[in-house]
Amino acid sequence: MENFSAKIKSLRQASRLTLQQVCDQVGIPPSRLHEMELGVRIPTDGQIAALAHFFKIKTDDLKKTVTN
Repeated sequence: MENFSAKIKSLRQASRLTLQQVCDQVGIPPSRLHEMELGVRIPTDGQIAALAHFFKIKTDDLKKTVTN
């Protein structure tokens, strides 16, 4: 199973979007999303929900990829 950082990065790249484009749509600062993609920041439940909605995947499926 992919971890959260790999999942978000692969979804973004598969959509051919820049980090800035995703951030503009989701409302997450670029530095924060970049840290999530690197695996150095754990997303909040709200961020997980916003990203799942944006990428049209189930929130629970994305939430399962988060490791503490």
